[in-house]
Amino acid sequence: MTSADDDEEPAMALPRDAPLRFPARKGVVPSLPAGFVPRPRLLERLDEAGPDQVVVVSAPAGSGKTLLLAEWVRDREQLETAWVRLDSDDNDPRRLWSAVVASLLAVPSAGRDDRLRRLAGVTRSDGVDVAEELADVLDTLGTPVRLVLDDVHELTGREVLHDLTRVVRQRPAGVRLVLASRADPPVSIPRLRLEGRVHELRADALAFTLPETTALLETTGLALTPPQVATLQARTEGWAAGLRLAVLALRRTEDAAGFLTSFSGDERSVAEYLTGEILDGLDPDTQDFLGLVSVCSPLPAALAVALSQRGDAERVLDDLRQETALVERTPRGSYRIQPLLRSYLVADLARQRPRAHRQAQATAARWWSANGQHVHALRHAERSGDGDLTGSLVRGAGVPLLLGGDLGPLRRALAAVGPGARTADPWLALTAAITHLDARAPAAAAAELENARRAWPDTPDAGLVALRASAELLASGLGLDVGQSRPSPDAADQDRSDLAALLHASRGAAEFGNPGGTDVDHARAELKQALDLARALDLGYLEVQSLSMLATLAAMRGDLREMTETAQRAVTAAATRGRHPSEWSAAPVGMLAYGCLLRGDPEAASAHAQEVLGLGDQLPPEAAYTLHAVHGAALADRGHRAAGLAEVQAAREAFGATPAPPSMAAALALLEHGVALLSGNPSAAAEVAAWLAARVSRTGETLLLRAREEMAAGRFAAAQASVTPVHDPATPLLLPQTAVEAHLVDAECALQAGDLPAGRASLEAALVRAESVGVARPLALAGPLTQELLDAGPARRGRARFDAEVAAARAALVSRPAVRLSERELAVLALLPSLLNAREIAEEFTVSVNTVKTHIRSIYAKLGVSSRRAAVRRAQDSGLLP
Repeated sequence: MTSADDDEEPAMALPRDAPLRFPARKGVVPSLPAGFVPRPRLLERLDEAGPDQVVVVSAPAGSGKTLLLAEWVRDREQLETAWVRLDSDDNDPRRLWSAVVASLLAVPSAGRDDRLRRLAGVTRSDGVDVAEELADVLDTLGTPVRLVLDDVHELTGREVLHDLTRVVRQRPAGVRLVLASRADPPVSIPRLRLEGRVHELRADALAFTLPETTALLETTGLALTPPQVATLQARTEGWAAGLRLAVLALRRTEDAAGFLTSFSGDERSVAEYLTGEILDGLDPDTQDFLGLVSVCSPLPAALAVALSQRGDAERVLDDLRQETALVERTPRGSYRIQPLLRSYLVADLARQRPRAHRQAQATAARWWSANGQHVHALRHAERSGDGDLTGSLVRGAGVPLLLGGDLGPLRRALAAVGPGARTADPWLALTAAITHLDARAPAAAAAELENARRAWPDTPDAGLVALRASAELLASGLGLDVGQSRPSPDAADQDRSDLAALLHASRGAAEFGNPGGTDVDHARAELKQALDLARALDLGYLEVQSLSMLATLAAMRGDLREMTETAQRAVTAAATRGRHPSEWSAAPVGMLAYGCLLRGDPEAASAHAQEVLGLGDQLPPEAAYTLHAVHGAALADRGHRAAGLAEVQAAREAFGATPAPPSMAAALALLEHGVALLSGNPSAAAEVAAWLAARVSRTGETLLLRAREEMAAGRFAAAQASVTPVHDPATPLLLPQTAVEAHLVDAECALQAGDLPAGRASLEAALVRAESVGVARPLALAGPLTQELLDAGPARRGRARFDAEVAAARAALVSRPAVRLSERELAVLALLPSLLNAREIAEEFTVSVNTVKTHIRSIYAKLGVSSRRAAVRRAQDSGLLP
């Protein structure tokens, strides 16, 4: 094997009529450059080739073929190797075979073969079939050799290709043939494949993996973060040349993050490489063709025809696939251009031929729209800069995109048409309003609704009327004043099923914000029709949202089991579309977590919530509030009351004034209120009670919160008086478990008053109601005397299963009695972390120092501590101090 460090031609004792002479580098195994990254996984792939197989390494320029084979030859020296670097001059058969023979003679074992040396002497002679003779000689070599022909794509002459094919087919036993090429060498690869005689490595195998990319960057001394390395890997798809060119560019910039964000084939060094190594080898017509079709990825053949106006577009793409491997055919029959090459071509088209670029984008938009691919259509319409085209596509596809969950592309398209178009076109304004309502941006939605009203035509069509009705229903459901809305049309009269589906869903959603109370039956009927249409039309987002709202209605009806089952169906529907965990599934997961919490399983509730809490800002505001409130309550149930209370409070503050159904506000307020009281923090409880009272009118829930606070303060008679109206059928209840808690307040108050029969009767009423709705947590949180009664009571006949659930819920709750401090004690406690002494604290409150000392002793006793430092620590653990 010849070293790459030799500058002279190989020293060989050849006959006087020796073959043509060549530069030394032509037969030299290339040296591995500084910073070369070993690729053992690929060496192992090469090692897997059988002794009678031709090794074919086929990949585009810059894929690392030559260096890989050089590493293999140098690392695996069991076989002596002859290396020939081919070029266009080798299309002369005399030159080609002279080079091959010369390289073989440089191998020590083969150089001693007399027949090979004689063959070298006749390679210039006429009338000798050198390929045939060479195959015969190689078939009987005493020591097998490996013959590497690099850059086989340089061979295009019919005669040399015919000769090479004959050598391959004769299967000479003394040689392991290795062919490296930018495209499949024309040596009957399909036939060899059928015979099991070819071992192939292609571009996908040669692509750098993420660990290899990391290793390559480490050798260059560039300090990139793992996300930045992943970005570079994704943008280059592991293409070796792309990575190395990116490294060169990164060395020239001080803003690595900014460079990686914009890195494309239009970067100078990448563009120069693509132009010099790939595009300059193509004829002008093919370059023009590639520029036009590059605007699309994926690229169906029919779209390539439309873009290029060439009926033979598919053949041209297949030829490019064979010649460059930078065009590939996907399993679905489309084509795909290597991303860096494509980004260069698109940028070059936009720069050199801007009109052709805009026309190609518009053509692509219309083609995708005609084929029902609305997201692709809108993307290309935006890039075309044609606002009329974009607006037209939004009018036709906006509702399907809304209901299918493709809101991002729709919002970008609406932004692209501009506010002027939305002001003049009620269809665009209403579509924009619904996207704002989905994002809980009521001010923006109201502005677009006003635009629609101002641009309203005298004779609107049925579709526009239905769209307006849907937008106004959704707005009213979020508490927006939509003015004197027109009568809602009949969904059955709609020619478009997608509009009918939207109208049904909007009617159902509007009921959640109905000031007169939710008509559960009406909402349920509308949402079931929306669900049926969603499934029929494959509108995934609408299906998940309909199921999620149906789950909420089940909870409002007091059927928490159906709530859980329906929420699970919603999560499953999201998962089948690859949207779990995501903003799609956040709301139903919140209900699953809430259901687990009410059943008395805080661990499961916490696990469900954590499934999607990692999405952070992507979460819809209602889902974020629900998930954090449930997670915080679960933390408190498991003994982490300070952390739990802090999480629930922070979630409510982040939710702010966002509109929400009254039932949701009540459910989460009750959770926070309970955690506050468990933590012995009556001021926090009073704060959330005031928050709920500002959102809902007098309901059983607002009465219950007052009763809880009275009971926590030891005013049991006042607590019972507060809760009595909850049992009145005229008092509206937003939550099914409210009645359970009201009975438990009655039970505790009766027991505190010494009325055991009344206490038992109220507890029994609570148990019956709790079993019917499937909640156990309120029983686990009942008052101390009620807990004693539960401990003493035998299992009820026929209800052993629910009794077991209650027992499990009580066991899951970490029982740590809340610390009950008076208002003055809480005020003194707040000053304990300071450096003020008892006399200075007394001066703050204008009381005697003895009074302050009495308060401090009482605080120590209630907290179970004996020092100021321990009191502060225990108060912080309990949530009494920040």
